[in-house]
Amino acid sequence: MSRSLAVLLLVTLAVPAFAEDKKPLSRIALGSCVHQDKEQPIWDAIIATKPELFLMLGDNIYADTQDIEVMVAKYNKLAAQPGYKKLRETCPILATWDDHDYGGDDAGAEYPKKKESQDAFLNFFNIPPDDPLRKQEGIYTAKIFGPKGKRVQVILLDTRYHRSPLKKDLKRPRNLGQYIPNTDEDATMLGEAQWKWLEEQLRQPAEVRLLCSSIQVVPEDHGFEKWANMPRERARLFQLLRDTRAEGVIVLSGDRHLAELSVMDAEIGYPLYDLTSSGLNQANKRLRKLEVNRHRLATMDRGNNFGLVRINWDKEDPQISLEIHDEEGDVIIRHKLSLSELQSRPTKVVNRNPAAADADLAAEARKKLNQEWTVTFHVLSTGQSKDMSRVFLNTEKNFRSERNLTIVLETRKLKAELDKAGISDPRKHYLGKKIQVTGKVTLFRDNPQIEVGKLDQIKVVDE
Repeated sequence: MSRSLAVLLLVTLAVPAFAEDKKPLSRIALGSCVHQDKEQPIWDAIIATKPELFLMLGDNIYADTQDIEVMVAKYNKLAAQPGYKKLRETCPILATWDDHDYGGDDAGAEYPKKKESQDAFLNFFNIPPDDPLRKQEGIYTAKIFGPKGKRVQVILLDTRYHRSPLKKDLKRPRNLGQYIPNTDEDATMLGEAQWKWLEEQLRQPAEVRLLCSSIQVVPEDHGFEKWANMPRERARLFQLLRDTRAEGVIVLSGDRHLAELSVMDAEIGYPLYDLTSSGLNQANKRLRKLEVNRHRLATMDRGNNFGLVRINWDKEDPQISLEIHDEEGDVIIRHKLSLSELQSRPTKVVNRNPAAADADLAAEARKKLNQEWTVTFHVLSTGQSKDMSRVFLNTEKNFRSERNLTIVLETRKLKAELDKAGISDPRKHYLGKKIQVTGKVTLFRDNPQIEVGKLDQIKVVDE
Protein backbone atom coordinates (compact mmCIF):
# COMPACT_ATOMS: atom_id res chain seq x y z
CA MET A 1 0.00 0.00 0.00
CA SER A 2 1.40 3.42 -0.92
CA ARG A 3 2.02 5.95 1.83
CA SER A 4 -0.51 8.41 0.30
CA LEU A 5 -3.20 5.72 0.15
CA ALA A 6 -2.56 4.83 3.79
CA VAL A 7 -2.96 8.48 4.78
CA LEU A 8 -6.18 8.66 2.79
CA LEU A 9 -7.63 5.70 4.65
CA LEU A 10 -6.78 7.32 7.97
CA VAL A 11 -8.35 10.70 7.25
CA THR A 12 -11.62 9.25 6.00
CA LEU A 13 -12.42 7.09 9.02
CA ALA A 14 -13.97 10.11 10.78
CA VAL A 15 -16.89 10.36 8.35
CA PRO A 16 -20.16 9.95 10.32
CA ALA A 17 -22.09 6.75 9.70
CA PHE A 18 -25.67 6.90 8.48
CA ALA A 19 -28.18 6.91 11.31
CA GLU A 20 -30.19 3.74 11.76
CA ASP A 21 -33.33 5.55 12.90
CA LYS A 22 -36.16 6.49 10.57
CA LYS A 23 -36.11 10.24 11.13
CA PRO A 24 -37.22 11.96 7.91
CA LEU A 25 -34.81 14.19 6.02
CA SER A 26 -35.81 17.83 5.80
CA ARG A 27 -32.57 19.58 4.72
CA ILE A 28 -30.36 18.10 2.00
CA ALA A 29 -27.46 20.24 0.79
CA LEU A 30 -25.61 19.64 -2.46
CA GLY A 31 -22.79 20.95 -4.60
CA SER A 32 -20.14 20.14 -7.18
CA CYS A 33 -16.86 21.34 -8.60
CA VAL A 34 -14.39 22.01 -5.79
CA HIS A 35 -10.69 22.42 -6.56
CA GLN A 36 -8.50 21.01 -3.82
CA ASP A 37 -5.77 23.64 -4.31
CA LYS A 38 -8.03 26.69 -3.95
CA GLU A 39 -9.58 28.36 -0.93
CA GLN A 40 -12.95 26.90 0.11
CA PRO A 41 -14.81 29.42 2.28
CA ILE A 42 -18.23 28.13 1.18
CA TRP A 43 -18.23 25.23 3.65
CA ASP A 44 -19.13 27.59 6.52
CA ALA A 45 -22.25 28.78 4.70
CA ILE A 46 -23.26 25.18 3.98
CA ILE A 47 -22.79 24.09 7.57
CA ALA A 48 -24.87 27.09 8.74
CA THR A 49 -27.93 25.59 7.00
CA LYS A 50 -27.62 22.55 9.31
CA PRO A 51 -27.81 19.93 6.56
CA GLU A 52 -28.83 16.41 7.51
CA LEU A 53 -27.14 15.05 4.39
CA PHE A 54 -24.68 16.49 1.87
CA LEU A 55 -24.57 15.29 -1.74
CA MET A 56 -21.36 15.73 -3.71
CA LEU A 57 -22.31 15.67 -7.38
CA GLY A 58 -18.93 15.34 -9.05
CA ASP A 59 -15.65 17.12 -9.75
CA ASN A 60 -15.08 16.63 -6.03
CA ILE A 61 -11.40 17.11 -6.81
CA TYR A 62 -9.60 18.09 -9.98
CA ALA A 63 -7.40 15.06 -10.53
CA ASP A 64 -7.16 14.91 -14.35
CA THR A 65 -4.54 12.20 -14.25
CA GLN A 66 -3.87 8.53 -14.85
CA ASP A 67 -1.43 8.51 -11.95
CA ILE A 68 -3.53 7.16 -9.07
CA GLU A 69 -1.01 8.21 -6.42
CA VAL A 70 -1.34 11.78 -7.66
CA MET A 71 -5.12 11.39 -7.52
CA VAL A 72 -4.97 10.10 -3.94
CA ALA A 73 -2.75 13.01 -2.93
CA LYS A 74 -5.35 15.43 -4.28
CA TYR A 75 -8.10 13.69 -2.31
CA ASN A 76 -5.93 14.12 0.77
CA LYS A 77 -5.69 17.85 0.10
CA LEU A 78 -9.49 18.08 0.12
CA ALA A 79 -9.68 16.00 3.28
CA ALA A 80 -7.28 18.41 5.00
CA GLN A 81 -9.43 21.47 4.26
CA PRO A 82 -10.80 22.75 7.62
CA GLY A 83 -14.25 23.51 6.22
CA TYR A 84 -14.61 20.11 4.58
CA LYS A 85 -13.39 18.38 7.75
CA LYS A 86 -16.05 20.24 9.73
CA LEU A 87 -18.75 19.24 7.23
CA ARG A 88 -17.74 15.57 7.60
CA GLU A 89 -18.24 15.91 11.34
CA THR A 90 -21.63 17.63 10.82
CA CYS A 91 -23.54 15.24 8.56
CA PRO A 92 -23.22 12.15 6.37
CA ILE A 93 -21.98 12.60 2.81
CA LEU A 94 -23.02 10.71 -0.30
CA ALA A 95 -21.23 11.26 -3.60
CA THR A 96 -20.91 10.49 -7.25
CA TRP A 97 -18.15 11.61 -9.57
CA ASP A 98 -17.81 13.62 -12.77
CA ASP A 99 -15.00 13.80 -15.28
CA HIS A 100 -12.23 15.56 -13.33
CA ASP A 101 -12.35 13.30 -10.27
CA TYR A 102 -12.99 10.29 -12.53
CA GLY A 103 -9.63 11.04 -14.11
CA GLY A 104 -9.92 12.91 -17.40
CA ASP A 105 -11.70 15.89 -18.91
CA ASP A 106 -15.03 14.69 -20.40
CA ALA A 107 -13.82 11.09 -20.08
CA GLY A 108 -16.07 8.06 -20.35
CA ALA A 109 -15.67 4.28 -20.66
CA GLU A 110 -12.40 4.70 -22.55
CA TYR A 111 -10.51 6.04 -19.50
CA PRO A 112 -7.84 3.36 -18.87
CA LYS A 113 -7.57 3.65 -15.06
CA LYS A 114 -11.26 3.62 -14.16
CA LYS A 115 -10.99 0.59 -11.85
CA GLU A 116 -8.13 2.15 -9.91
CA SER A 117 -9.94 5.48 -9.88
CA GLN A 118 -13.03 3.77 -8.43
CA ASP A 119 -10.94 2.27 -5.64
CA ALA A 120 -9.51 5.70 -4.77
CA PHE A 121 -13.00 7.23 -4.77
CA LEU A 122 -14.43 4.50 -2.53
CA ASN A 123 -11.51 4.75 -0.13
CA PHE A 124 -11.91 8.50 0.20
CA PHE A 125 -15.63 8.25 0.92
CA ASN A 126 -15.05 5.52 3.50
CA ILE A 127 -16.91 2.71 1.72
CA PRO A 128 -16.38 -0.53 3.71
CA PRO A 129 -14.33 -3.36 2.12
CA ASP A 130 -17.36 -5.68 2.03
CA ASP A 131 -19.73 -3.13 0.45
CA PRO A 132 -21.25 -4.24 -2.91
CA LEU A 133 -19.83 -1.05 -4.44
CA ARG A 134 -16.41 -2.68 -4.16
CA LYS A 135 -17.44 -5.43 -6.57
CA GLN A 136 -19.52 -3.60 -9.18
CA GLU A 137 -18.20 -1.71 -12.16
CA GLY A 138 -19.11 1.91 -11.45
CA ILE A 139 -20.01 3.87 -8.32
CA TYR A 140 -23.80 4.13 -8.71
CA THR A 141 -25.67 3.66 -5.45
CA ALA A 142 -28.96 4.50 -3.70
CA LYS A 143 -30.31 4.91 -0.16
CA ILE A 144 -33.76 5.53 1.33
CA PHE A 145 -34.16 7.69 4.43
CA GLY A 146 -37.18 8.20 6.67
CA PRO A 147 -40.40 6.37 7.62
CA LYS A 148 -43.27 5.39 5.35
CA GLY A 149 -45.06 8.50 4.13
CA LYS A 150 -41.89 10.61 4.54
CA ARG A 151 -39.33 8.58 2.61
CA VAL A 152 -36.57 10.30 0.64
CA GLN A 153 -34.77 8.13 -1.86
CA VAL A 154 -31.35 9.33 -3.01
CA ILE A 155 -30.22 7.78 -6.30
CA LEU A 156 -26.66 8.58 -7.40
CA LEU A 157 -25.93 7.75 -11.03
CA ASP A 158 -22.54 7.04 -12.58
CA THR A 159 -22.44 8.83 -15.95
CA ARG A 160 -18.73 8.03 -16.57
CA TYR A 161 -17.71 4.39 -16.12
CA HIS A 162 -19.81 2.97 -18.96
CA ARG A 163 -20.52 6.06 -21.05
CA SER A 164 -19.96 5.76 -24.79
CA PRO A 165 -17.85 8.34 -26.67
CA LEU A 166 -19.32 11.77 -27.31
CA LYS A 167 -19.54 13.32 -30.77
CA LYS A 168 -18.05 16.70 -31.64
CA ASP A 169 -18.56 19.33 -34.29
CA LEU A 170 -15.17 21.02 -34.40
CA LYS A 171 -16.60 23.85 -36.48
CA ARG A 172 -18.58 25.06 -33.48
CA PRO A 173 -16.87 27.69 -31.27
CA ARG A 174 -15.27 26.04 -28.22
CA ASN A 175 -16.79 28.63 -25.88
CA LEU A 176 -20.27 27.50 -26.96
CA GLY A 177 -19.52 23.80 -26.60
CA GLN A 178 -18.74 21.46 -29.47
CA TYR A 179 -20.78 18.39 -28.58
CA ILE A 180 -23.58 17.27 -30.88
CA PRO A 181 -26.13 14.45 -30.42
CA ASN A 182 -24.83 10.90 -30.66
CA THR A 183 -27.81 9.01 -32.08
CA ASP A 184 -26.06 5.63 -32.45
CA GLU A 185 -28.38 2.87 -31.27
CA ASP A 186 -25.66 1.27 -29.14
CA ALA A 187 -24.50 4.50 -27.48
CA THR A 188 -25.06 4.33 -23.73
CA MET A 189 -24.89 6.73 -20.82
CA LEU A 190 -25.19 4.21 -18.00
CA GLY A 191 -24.52 0.72 -19.36
CA GLU A 192 -27.05 -2.11 -19.19
CA ALA A 193 -26.23 -3.26 -15.65
CA GLN A 194 -26.82 0.23 -14.30
CA TRP A 195 -30.02 0.64 -16.30
CA LYS A 196 -31.38 -2.58 -14.81
CA TRP A 197 -30.35 -1.44 -11.34
CA LEU A 198 -32.00 1.96 -11.85
CA GLU A 199 -35.30 0.35 -12.78
CA GLU A 200 -35.16 -1.69 -9.58
CA GLN A 201 -34.52 1.46 -7.54
CA LEU A 202 -37.37 3.41 -9.14
CA ARG A 203 -39.75 0.62 -8.21
CA GLN A 204 -38.87 1.00 -4.52
CA PRO A 205 -41.54 2.89 -2.53
CA ALA A 206 -40.62 6.50 -1.71
CA GLU A 207 -42.37 9.86 -1.53
CA VAL A 208 -39.46 12.04 -2.75
CA ARG A 209 -36.72 10.82 -5.10
CA LEU A 210 -33.53 12.84 -5.60
CA LEU A 211 -32.04 11.59 -8.87
CA CYS A 212 -28.42 12.73 -8.77
CA SER A 213 -26.65 13.07 -12.11
CA SER A 214 -23.25 14.70 -12.47
CA ILE A 215 -24.38 16.23 -15.77
CA GLN A 216 -27.64 18.02 -16.55
CA VAL A 217 -30.71 16.04 -17.58
CA VAL A 218 -33.25 18.72 -18.54
CA PRO A 219 -31.24 21.46 -20.37
CA GLU A 220 -30.65 20.60 -24.01
CA ASP A 221 -29.56 23.76 -25.88
CA HIS A 222 -25.90 24.27 -24.88
CA GLY A 223 -23.07 22.38 -26.53
CA PHE A 224 -21.35 21.03 -23.43
CA GLU A 225 -21.83 17.74 -21.61
CA LYS A 226 -25.47 16.82 -20.90
CA TRP A 227 -27.88 13.90 -21.23
CA ALA A 228 -29.24 15.40 -24.46
CA ASN A 229 -25.92 14.53 -26.12
CA MET A 230 -27.35 11.01 -26.19
CA PRO A 231 -31.01 11.65 -27.03
CA ARG A 232 -31.92 7.96 -27.11
CA GLU A 233 -30.60 7.51 -23.56
CA ARG A 234 -32.40 10.63 -22.34
CA ALA A 235 -35.63 9.38 -23.88
CA ARG A 236 -34.99 5.99 -22.26
CA LEU A 237 -34.68 7.68 -18.87
CA PHE A 238 -38.00 9.48 -19.32
CA GLN A 239 -39.66 6.27 -20.50
CA LEU A 240 -38.32 4.43 -17.46
CA LEU A 241 -39.83 7.07 -15.17
CA ARG A 242 -43.15 6.56 -16.96
CA ASP A 243 -43.03 2.77 -16.93
CA THR A 244 -42.13 2.52 -13.25
CA ARG A 245 -44.65 5.24 -12.33
CA ALA A 246 -41.93 6.73 -10.15
CA GLU A 247 -43.29 9.84 -8.47
CA GLY A 248 -41.63 12.64 -6.55
CA VAL A 249 -38.57 12.70 -8.84
CA ILE A 250 -36.31 15.77 -8.73
CA VAL A 251 -33.03 15.81 -10.67
CA LEU A 252 -29.93 17.24 -8.95
CA SER A 253 -26.94 17.99 -11.20
CA GLY A 254 -23.60 19.81 -11.32
CA ASP A 255 -20.72 20.22 -13.80
CA ARG A 256 -21.58 23.57 -15.42
CA HIS A 257 -19.71 26.11 -13.22
CA LEU A 258 -22.99 27.95 -12.80
CA ALA A 259 -26.27 27.39 -10.99
CA GLU A 260 -29.76 27.22 -12.44
CA LEU A 261 -33.17 25.64 -12.08
CA SER A 262 -34.75 24.07 -15.14
CA VAL A 263 -38.08 22.32 -15.65
CA MET A 264 -39.76 20.48 -18.51
CA ASP A 265 -42.69 18.30 -19.36
CA ALA A 266 -40.98 14.97 -19.88
CA GLU A 267 -44.39 13.30 -20.16
CA ILE A 268 -43.94 11.46 -16.86
CA GLY A 269 -47.20 12.78 -15.40
CA TYR A 270 -45.77 15.80 -13.58
CA PRO A 271 -43.07 18.47 -14.21
CA LEU A 272 -39.47 17.28 -14.11
CA TYR A 273 -37.21 19.76 -12.27
CA ASP A 274 -33.41 19.84 -12.61
CA LEU A 275 -31.57 21.82 -9.90
CA THR A 276 -27.98 22.48 -10.98
CA SER A 277 -25.39 23.58 -8.40
CA SER A 278 -21.82 24.27 -9.59
CA GLY A 279 -19.34 25.12 -8.31
CA LEU A 280 -18.35 25.17 -4.69
CA ASN A 281 -15.19 27.10 -5.55
CA GLN A 282 -15.02 26.71 -9.34
CA ALA A 283 -17.96 28.78 -10.57
CA ASN A 284 -17.53 31.28 -13.35
CA LYS A 285 -16.48 34.61 -11.85
CA ARG A 286 -17.03 36.90 -14.83
CA LEU A 287 -20.17 38.33 -16.37
CA ARG A 288 -20.90 36.50 -19.59
CA LYS A 289 -23.65 36.24 -22.13
CA LEU A 290 -26.48 34.08 -20.82
CA GLU A 291 -26.57 30.83 -22.75
CA VAL A 292 -29.81 29.52 -24.20
CA ASN A 293 -31.87 27.16 -22.05
CA ARG A 294 -35.48 26.80 -23.17
CA HIS A 295 -36.31 25.07 -19.89
CA ARG A 296 -34.73 27.58 -17.47
CA LEU A 297 -36.77 28.93 -14.56
CA ALA A 298 -33.95 30.83 -12.85
CA THR A 299 -30.17 31.18 -12.99
CA MET A 300 -27.14 32.28 -11.01
CA ASP A 301 -24.79 32.78 -13.94
CA ARG A 302 -21.64 33.53 -11.93
CA GLY A 303 -20.34 33.07 -8.41
CA ASN A 304 -19.67 30.10 -6.15
CA ASN A 305 -22.80 28.39 -4.89
CA PHE A 306 -24.39 25.38 -3.26
CA GLY A 307 -27.87 23.89 -3.46
CA LEU A 308 -30.37 23.06 -0.74
CA VAL A 309 -33.53 20.96 -0.85
CA ARG A 310 -35.83 21.69 2.08
CA ILE A 311 -38.86 19.50 2.79
CA ASN A 312 -41.58 20.59 5.23
CA TRP A 313 -43.21 17.31 6.21
CA ASP A 314 -45.50 19.03 8.76
CA LYS A 315 -47.82 20.42 6.09
CA GLU A 316 -50.79 18.28 5.04
CA ASP A 317 -49.39 18.48 1.51
CA PRO A 318 -45.62 18.49 2.21
CA GLN A 319 -43.83 21.50 0.74
CA ILE A 320 -40.50 21.28 -1.09
CA SER A 321 -38.18 24.24 -1.56
CA LEU A 322 -35.48 24.03 -4.26
CA GLU A 323 -32.77 26.57 -3.46
CA ILE A 324 -29.43 27.93 -4.61
CA HIS A 325 -27.28 29.83 -2.07
CA ASP A 326 -24.21 31.94 -2.75
CA GLU A 327 -20.87 31.81 -0.95
CA GLU A 328 -22.18 33.98 1.88
CA GLY A 329 -25.23 31.79 2.34
CA ASP A 330 -27.75 34.21 0.81
CA VAL A 331 -30.61 32.65 -1.16
CA ILE A 332 -30.29 33.48 -4.87
CA ILE A 333 -32.88 31.03 -6.24
CA ARG A 334 -35.86 29.60 -4.40
CA HIS A 335 -38.74 27.70 -5.95
CA LYS A 336 -41.47 26.21 -3.76
CA LEU A 337 -43.77 23.40 -4.76
CA SER A 338 -46.07 20.96 -3.03
CA LEU A 339 -45.34 17.25 -3.06
CA SER A 340 -48.66 16.67 -4.82
CA GLU A 341 -47.27 18.61 -7.81
CA LEU A 342 -44.77 15.79 -8.30
CA GLN A 343 -47.42 13.10 -8.42
CA SER A 344 -49.56 11.78 -11.24
CA ARG A 345 -53.17 12.40 -10.35
CA PRO A 346 -56.39 10.59 -11.28
CA THR A 347 -58.15 12.29 -14.16
CA LYS A 348 -61.59 11.85 -12.67
CA VAL A 349 -63.03 11.19 -9.22
CA VAL A 350 -66.56 10.14 -8.35
CA ASN A 351 -68.22 12.42 -5.80
CA ARG A 352 -69.29 9.59 -3.54
CA ASN A 353 -69.50 9.27 0.23
CA PRO A 354 -66.38 7.31 1.32
CA ALA A 355 -68.64 5.11 3.46
CA ALA A 356 -70.15 3.79 0.27
CA ALA A 357 -66.82 2.44 -0.96
CA ASP A 358 -66.39 -1.28 -1.41
CA ALA A 359 -64.61 -3.50 1.10
CA ASP A 360 -60.84 -3.54 1.53
CA LEU A 361 -60.27 -5.19 -1.80
CA ALA A 362 -56.53 -4.59 -1.69
CA ALA A 363 -56.23 -6.85 1.34
CA GLU A 364 -58.34 -9.50 -0.39
CA ALA A 365 -56.23 -9.18 -3.54
CA ARG A 366 -53.02 -9.81 -1.62
CA LYS A 367 -54.41 -13.18 -0.54
CA LYS A 368 -54.83 -14.05 -4.24
CA LEU A 369 -51.38 -12.93 -5.36
CA ASN A 370 -50.30 -14.58 -8.64
CA GLN A 371 -53.69 -16.31 -8.88
CA GLU A 372 -56.68 -15.79 -11.18
CA TRP A 373 -59.38 -13.90 -9.29
CA THR A 374 -62.81 -12.48 -10.06
CA VAL A 375 -63.69 -9.29 -8.20
CA THR A 376 -66.73 -6.98 -8.31
CA PHE A 377 -66.60 -3.34 -7.23
CA HIS A 378 -67.58 0.26 -7.99
CA VAL A 379 -65.04 2.34 -9.94
CA LEU A 380 -64.47 5.35 -7.68
CA SER A 381 -61.65 7.02 -9.61
CA THR A 382 -59.77 6.66 -12.87
CA GLY A 383 -56.40 7.63 -14.27
CA GLN A 384 -54.34 7.36 -17.41
CA SER A 385 -50.63 7.02 -18.22
CA LYS A 386 -49.05 9.98 -19.96
CA ASP A 387 -48.44 8.00 -23.16
CA MET A 388 -52.13 6.96 -23.12
CA SER A 389 -51.21 3.28 -23.33
CA ARG A 390 -52.90 2.40 -20.02
CA VAL A 391 -56.08 3.37 -18.19
CA PHE A 392 -56.41 2.81 -14.44
CA LEU A 393 -59.70 1.93 -12.71
CA ASN A 394 -59.54 2.25 -8.93
CA THR A 395 -61.58 0.85 -6.08
CA GLU A 396 -60.82 3.94 -3.94
CA LYS A 397 -61.23 7.68 -4.50
CA ASN A 398 -57.59 8.13 -3.45
CA PHE A 399 -55.66 5.77 -5.68
CA ARG A 400 -52.70 5.90 -3.25
CA SER A 401 -54.82 4.46 -0.45
CA GLU A 402 -53.54 1.19 1.01
CA ARG A 403 -57.07 -0.12 0.42
CA ASN A 404 -56.91 0.55 -3.31
CA LEU A 405 -56.93 -2.16 -5.97
CA THR A 406 -56.10 -0.97 -9.48
CA ILE A 407 -57.37 -2.47 -12.71
CA VAL A 408 -54.93 -1.72 -15.54
CA LEU A 409 -56.44 -1.61 -19.02
CA GLU A 410 -53.81 -2.03 -21.75
CA THR A 411 -55.66 0.28 -24.12
CA ARG A 412 -53.32 -0.15 -27.08
CA LYS A 413 -53.85 -3.90 -27.01
CA LEU A 414 -57.58 -3.37 -26.49
CA LYS A 415 -58.07 -0.72 -29.18
CA ALA A 416 -59.83 -2.95 -31.72
CA GLU A 417 -62.12 -4.45 -29.08
CA LEU A 418 -62.89 -1.05 -27.53
CA ASP A 419 -63.72 0.40 -30.95
CA LYS A 420 -65.99 -2.56 -31.71
CA ALA A 421 -67.76 -2.07 -28.37
CA GLY A 422 -68.18 1.65 -29.05
CA ILE A 423 -66.05 2.65 -26.04
CA SER A 424 -64.11 5.74 -27.10
CA ASP A 425 -63.02 6.76 -23.58
CA PRO A 426 -62.73 3.86 -21.08
CA ARG A 427 -62.36 6.29 -18.17
CA LYS A 428 -65.74 7.89 -18.78
CA HIS A 429 -67.32 4.59 -19.71
CA TYR A 430 -66.44 2.79 -16.45
CA LEU A 431 -66.30 5.67 -13.95
CA GLY A 432 -68.97 5.28 -11.25
CA LYS A 433 -70.15 1.93 -12.56
CA LYS A 434 -70.13 -1.43 -10.86
CA ILE A 435 -67.86 -3.79 -12.78
CA GLN A 436 -66.70 -7.38 -12.58
CA VAL A 437 -63.08 -8.15 -13.50
CA THR A 438 -61.27 -11.46 -13.88
CA GLY A 439 -57.51 -11.68 -14.10
CA LYS A 440 -54.22 -12.50 -12.41
CA VAL A 441 -53.35 -10.49 -9.31
CA THR A 442 -49.85 -8.98 -9.31
CA LEU A 443 -48.02 -6.31 -7.35
CA PHE A 444 -46.71 -3.02 -8.69
CA ARG A 445 -44.56 -1.09 -6.18
CA ASP A 446 -46.17 -3.17 -3.45
CA ASN A 447 -49.70 -2.25 -4.63
CA PRO A 448 -52.09 -4.95 -5.93
CA GLN A 449 -53.37 -4.75 -9.49
CA ILE A 450 -55.02 -6.79 -12.22
CA GLU A 451 -53.97 -6.22 -15.83
CA VAL A 452 -56.66 -6.48 -18.48
CA GLY A 453 -55.45 -7.40 -21.96
CA LYS A 454 -58.78 -8.68 -23.32
CA LEU A 455 -62.11 -6.92 -23.06
CA ASP A 456 -63.96 -10.05 -21.99
CA GLN A 457 -62.04 -9.87 -18.70
CA ILE A 458 -64.20 -6.91 -17.66
CA LYS A 459 -67.96 -6.32 -17.73
CA VAL A 460 -70.43 -3.84 -16.30
CA VAL A 461 -72.77 -5.30 -13.68
CA ASP A 462 -76.38 -4.08 -13.61
CA GLU A 463 -77.59 -2.73 -10.27
